[in-house]
Amino acid sequence: MNQIKGFLRYFLCLLLVLVLHGHAQSQTAPDTISHNSTCSNTLITFGSSVFDFDQAPNPSKIIWNFGDPASGIYNSAGIRSPTHSFTTPGTYYISLYVLNYSADTIKVFDTLQVVDPMPYDFGPDIFLCNKQDTLLTAPAVPGAVYAWSDDSTTATDTFRVKESGVYTVSINGCAVKDSIGVFISDTPRIKLGDDHIMCTGENITLDATAQNGQYSWFLNGNPLPNDKSQQPVEEPGGEYMVSVTVPGCGVYRDTANITFSQPPAPPFTLGEDTLLCPKQIITVPAVVKGATGYLWSTGSKDSAITIKQAGTYWAFVKVSNQCEVVDTFIVRYRGDKNLDFNDTAICKGSTLVLDADFGTGVYNWQAIPPQRDDQNQTGQSTYFVYHPGTYSITATVGQCIYKDTLTVTFDDSLNTYMIQDTTLCFGENYVLQVKGNANTYVWQDSTVGPSYPITKEGKYTVIATNGCGSDTLNTTIQFKTCACNLILPNAFTPNGDGRNDTFRPLHACSMSHYEMKIFNRFGQLVFQSTSPDIGWDGSYKGKIVNTGTFVYTVAYINADTQQPMQAKGWVVVVR
Repeated sequence: MNQIKGFLRYFLCLLLVLVLHGHAQSQTAPDTISHNSTCSNTLITFGSSVFDFDQAPNPSKIIWNFGDPASGIYNSAGIRSPTHSFTTPGTYYISLYVLNYSADTIKVFDTLQVVDPMPYDFGPDIFLCNKQDTLLTAPAVPGAVYAWSDDSTTATDTFRVKESGVYTVSINGCAVKDSIGVFISDTPRIKLGDDHIMCTGENITLDATAQNGQYSWFLNGNPLPNDKSQQPVEEPGGEYMVSVTVPGCGVYRDTANITFSQPPAPPFTLGEDTLLCPKQIITVPAVVKGATGYLWSTGSKDSAITIKQAGTYWAFVKVSNQCEVVDTFIVRYRGDKNLDFNDTAICKGSTLVLDADFGTGVYNWQAIPPQRDDQNQTGQSTYFVYHPGTYSITATVGQCIYKDTLTVTFDDSLNTYMIQDTTLCFGENYVLQVKGNANTYVWQDSTVGPSYPITKEGKYTVIATNGCGSDTLNTTIQFKTCACNLILPNAFTPNGDGRNDTFRPLHACSMSHYEMKIFNRFGQLVFQSTSPDIGWDGSYKGKIVNTGTFVYTVAYINADTQQPMQAKGWVVVVR
């Protein structure tokens, strides 16, 4: 009876330890299940950090269960990122099992609360003016998490909007079936300009452009059939008025009197729109026969202006103090773009093409030592390099001058290298890497790139190529069992019958720094060994101990991986 009670105590303790151990593992495990929605009747995509952490690069089997038996055969899936639709709101228990070769099965569980999409009306779009903001309100759900379309998350049902856009919200992962547009306009500055008497035949267009503007034009109080931002003026002219409505800002108006008078408009142009070099300065004159006055967009009243920055420039020129002509001139600047040739190496027998094309211009090349003379001629934007040397280019494009120099050397070496034949541990993640100067890498299964993940034993081949040639590299990968887990019996019978007389570990690996200790229920050390081949014969101080439960601890180092290991538990001595 005492033996039976001892066994019962042992197994109850063992069961408790296993439960607590499993609970501790579940608390510390980093693996999670992810999903992109919680809405019913919506195709939800699932994933897991198991695959993100690359714990299972090549699993033998993947088993998803969505806890939705009503979906029949669709209640399970066998891929990394499956989809599933729940037709009924409620709580669903999601499970994932990932089976690996020569490794433990990974188990991940999660609870998903599926809800019906919430009907809601945000109301009409909102229009604001000059950096105003507004507060959006979503349906109120106690304890909910609100995820807005700008990737922000709030714990309340309100969200302050400071930028134009279309806004949506998800509540606890389920998107609300409505959206609202918020449009923020700048305060418009509507100015049609001063009144003018134009020379007969002159063309002029009034411009009232405003952000998000809605336009109505009038001539002498009568509406014109034009809802655009610009209005051409036609003879005989008159009083032009524009009314610009900017939602959120209000209505803005301006008026200009444009009439026509003799003499006919003389020829006048400020020239073609131009593209200048960085920091270039130009002077633009307003040349008109019979000119008696000038007014530029800059406010200048001189006959010419100096331009230092990009923009649209116009000039009104008064002719014989009777009427005016007008022209517009657009100035743009080239960006701070430069030639940017880098020193490089090419293969013997190859040709390097240098391209300095900045557009129509003059290109002067210089090679040291001199190359083929026909390439040094002026005007070619490309240059063909056949030999090592130093190459310089001076490109003159309009008023812009660009210069650069590079050195070209020849190199035939691939210098590729890959690890030689090697043995890996089962379950070990390993990626083959090719080092060297190749441009392309093609593996035995047509995979492209300098790296290749190892999933099984075998011979791996890669062809590395650059402009100088190719090289074929081979390596053989084998796997071995590196795990160094001990197998220890739950009980033994030191009765001298030659069967199960000794308590010692079974192992299939090399160990170092081994130490086993066994204690009785009073905490006394009854046995100690520094060799896995020397086990306990059940004796203490020269006598076989009585039937009972003993605690053991084992510490050792895996000689293959140098990883410290330990084991502990209970063993029952039966007599």
